[in-house]
Amino acid sequence: MFAALKTLVKENFVPVIYRYPPFMLAPERLAVYLNALLARRHVPGDVAEIGCNLGGTAAIAARMLKRTGWHGTYVCFDTFGGFVPEQFEADVALGTDAHRSDMFASNSKKLVQRILDYHDAPDVRLVEGDITKIPDDALGGPYAIVLLDIDLSEPTYAALNRFWPLLSPGGAIYVDDCPEGKNWKARLGYARFCEEQGLPQRYEYGLGVIERS
Repeated sequence: MFAALKTLVKENFVPVIYRYPPFMLAPERLAVYLNALLARRHVPGDVAEIGCNLGGTAAIAARMLKRTGWHGTYVCFDTFGGFVPEQFEADVALGTDAHRSDMFASNSKKLVQRILDYHDAPDVRLVEGDITKIPDDALGGPYAIVLLDIDLSEPTYAALNRFWPLLSPGGAIYVDDCPEGKNWKARLGYARFCEEQGLPQRYEYGLGVIERS
């Protein structure tokens, strides 16, 4: 009930609350991601962001790409309601703090769209659902760049398995929340995928990176 009320307030006061794009990536990781987008803007394919929260990173990135003359589609996948309980509980067993369960619950697709509209990124496409269960035909692709910011191990692993085949030659996937020893367990899902695929693990300021040659 409280989360729904909080979301309603946010939806109706976007210009006041979100005067600046509400991005969650650490500044150094945002810089790596934006540089990757610029470097690969000529790689065929769209851009996917899985776990967009309030859409701040998407607003910044999509507007930047548009200014460079890029004509692809920027797609955001999210539950728009926080973590899937069973996925979060699995990571609690691995050491994630249980009190973080409602961290992203005060959200909605409507709120994110309003934030994107306000920050001149209305063409970002929003797809609502659990990334482990969204139908294959709704994933789109191919993709030049994919940003995974799901925080949790199992959905990170599942998303990598789903989006790696959709990645264009020359493209890359960036996985957030991969610093060693940190609370979030996305790194476990990233490492597991790399090991199974025989891919090298490479990290840039806490981002796990996978590139397709």
